[in-house]
Amino acid sequence: MTTPINGSSSISQIDLSQYDLETAMMMVQSERANLLETQIKDQLETIQKRNQDIAKLNELIGKLKAARPSGTDPEAWGQLSPGNASAAEGIYNDVRAAGLTMPTGGDEVNNSGNNGIYDAKQKTFDVWVEQLKGKIDSLNSSQQMDMLRMQSLTNKRNEAFDLMTNFIKKMADSRSSILGNMR
Repeated sequence: MTTPINGSSSISQIDLSQYDLETAMMMVQSERANLLETQIKDQLETIQKRNQDIAKLNELIGKLKAARPSGTDPEAWGQLSPGNASAAEGIYNDVRAAGLTMPTGGDEVNNSGNNGIYDAKQKTFDVWVEQLKGKIDSLNSSQQMDMLRMQSLTNKRNEAFDLMTNFIKKMADSRSSILGNMR
């Protein structure tokens, strides 16, 4: 029989009655350490995925800043990727995938002539960059919580190994003492 822990790991029940105390304690501590290792691995994958998401958003900010029309006129139009239709479509798809607000009411991002050249107003570029910065800030906050959880899991794993090591040492000392008394 298995009991799920945190939805990702499981503990299998073991009949410890067939083992001596030392072996049973070692099995329990070993299983605990293995479960913590699995949780650490999962947490590390979560952290790496979040880092990749942050990198993608930062890259999109760079592309948007490079394509933003120069000057101070918020109504100025600019191409998402001047002269490169496939790159412009890629940026447009990245903006949509990031869940950024698409302007309406005459300010829509358009692909006039279906030629793959997407145009947007300068103010739209600015709004998108600010929204991306907000998303990155949110991911960074989550990242900090992930790192704290990772540190906690690492501490628990180290405690499990310390407990196992101390138990082995105490059992060895007890055996030594018993053998010494028998002489």
